Amino acid sequence: MLAYATGFGLSVIVSSFLTWAVRNLACHYGLARAPQSNRHIHKTPVPRLGGLAIFAGFMAVFLLYSVLANRGVAAPPSNRDIGRILILGAGVFLTGLIDDLVGVKAWLKLAVEVAAGTGLYFSGIRFDFCATHVAGSYTSVICFAVTVGWVVLICNAINLIDGVDGLAAGAALFSMITIFSVAVGVRPGVANSVVILAGSLFGFLIFNFNPASIFMGDSGSLFVGFLLSSFVLSEQPRHSASFSGLLVPLVCFALPLTDVMLSVLRRFLNGHSLFGADKEHIHHKLLALGLTQRQVVAILYGVSAVFSILSLCLLNPSPASILPVAGVLLLMIFFGVRKLRYHEFMEVLRPRSIPLLKRRRLAPNIAIRKAAAGLKMTRDPRTIAILLEGCLSQEFDGFSVIFSSEFQSPNRQTPQWLSRPLGAHWRHSDARLTIPLHLNTIDGEQIGQLHLYHDAETPVLARIELIRTVLRRSLVQGLQNALDHSFTTVSFPSFKDPLQPSDPLEV
Repeated sequence: MLAYATGFGLSVIVSSFLTWAVRNLACHYGLARAPQSNRHIHKTPVPRLGGLAIFAGFMAVFLLYSVLANRGVAAPPSNRDIGRILILGAGVFLTGLIDDLVGVKAWLKLAVEVAAGTGLYFSGIRFDFCATHVAGSYTSVICFAVTVGWVVLICNAINLIDGVDGLAAGAALFSMITIFSVAVGVRPGVANSVVILAGSLFGFLIFNFNPASIFMGDSGSLFVGFLLSSFVLSEQPRHSASFSGLLVPLVCFALPLTDVMLSVLRRFLNGHSLFGADKEHIHHKLLALGLTQRQVVAILYGVSAVFSILSLCLLNPSPASILPVAGVLLLMIFFGVRKLRYHEFMEVLRPRSIPLLKRRRLAPNIAIRKAAAGLKMTRDPRTIAILLEGCLSQEFDGFSVIFSSEFQSPNRQTPQWLSRPLGAHWRHSDARLTIPLHLNTIDGEQIGQLHLYHDAETPVLARIELIRTVLRRSLVQGLQNALDHSFTTVSFPSFKDPLQPSDPLEV
C-alpha cells in the first residue's frame, strides 16, 4: 500500500503544479471563457482547460513509474490493457481539448467516443458476460453494443454532471474507490493507474473547488470518463458467466447515470433533442431550491459515497446482499427525484395522464408547468412576458394581458407598465380564450384578463384546465410581485399590438 500512497501523493503534487500553470497561462493569453448561456452559473471568465493539466499530470507520473519499473526501482504501473486504453484515451482527450478551444459538434464527439469504444472491444477490453447468457448467433454483436454503449454512457455521464464547482472530479473520485477495491491484488496495472488518476484529479480539485479558478472542460470530463469506463472493462474476467461485473460499476456510478437517465427522459417528454443542453440537471435543481454551490456539492458527495459503499457490498453478490442494496438504491433515487419536483414527471404521473406514446400532447403541458414555476419567482414584467411567450407560442397564436382600469398599486401610484397591454402575437387567429385574473386576496380584486388567441380550426393540445389553474395563479403571483416592487420603467420586448379577434370564447 505504500507504493500506492506514494503514487497518489506524487500525482497530487504534479497535477496541482500543472493546474496552477495551465490556469495562469490561460488567463494570460485570454483563453478564459465568460458565461455563454444561462446554464453557466459562473459570473466571471474562467479557463476551461483543466483537462489539459489532468491529462498531462497523469501521463507524466505514469511514464515516470514505467521508466522506474524498467530499471527495477518501482512496481510496474501498467499491463498491456492499460497501454491500449491510454492510446485510445489520448484521442478522446484531444477531441475534448479542441472542443474547449474552438468548439466541436456533438455528433463528432459522439463518433469519437464510439470509435474509442470500438477500439477497446477489438483490443479484448470488453464485456463478455452476454456471450454466455444470450443464446443465438448474435452474441458478439450484443457484447459489442454493450461495450461501446458503456463507454459512451460513462463519458457523457461525467460530462453532464460537470456543472458545479468540484462536482465531476469529486464524484469520479468516489467511483474510483470501488474500481481500486476490485483491482487491488488482482490487476495491479489497473490499481496503479486508478491511483495515479485519482491523484491527478485531487490536485486539480484544489483549484476547482468553489470558488473555482479553472474548469475541467470537455477535455477533462471525456478523458476521465473514458478512463473510468475502460478500467471497469479491463477488470472484467474474460468469458465470465456472472452479471456482477456489470452490477458493481452500475451502482458505483449511480449518481451520474441517474442524471443521464433523467436528462434523456426529460428531453424525450419535452420533444427536445437528446443532444441539447438545459439547466435542469440534478445540481441545477438543487441550486434552484436555494442551496449554495458548496451545499449542493456536499450533498452530492454524500450521495456518491453511499453509492460507492453500496457497490462494495456487491463484490461477492448473493441474494442476501443484492436485495437490500437494490432497495436502498431505488428508494434514494425515487425520493431524491421526487424532492427535485421535475415538471415532466409531475405531468406524466398525474391522474388520467396522457399515454407516453402521445408525448406530442405532453410537451405543451410541461412547458406551462415550467413557466408557472418561473412566474411565481419573478418580479419583472419583462420576464413575465418572456415566460408567457415561451410556454404559449407552441399552442397559441398570441396572448395579451389587459389590465383593469380600476386596478392600482397599494401606494396609489400606477406603475408605467400597467398603462398598456402586455402581449405578443405570431400568427393571425380567429378565436380567443379569455381568463379573468383576480388578486389572491379575500375580496379578489380583478387585475384584468388574459387573452389567448388561437385558430378555431386547430385543436388546442394543452390542457385548458392547467392554464386556468396553475398558470393563472402563478401569473397573478408574478404580477403581484411586480406591483409590490413598483417597477416604473421597463424595457419591453418588441411586441406587436394584440389582435382583436371577432369570435371571443369565454372560459
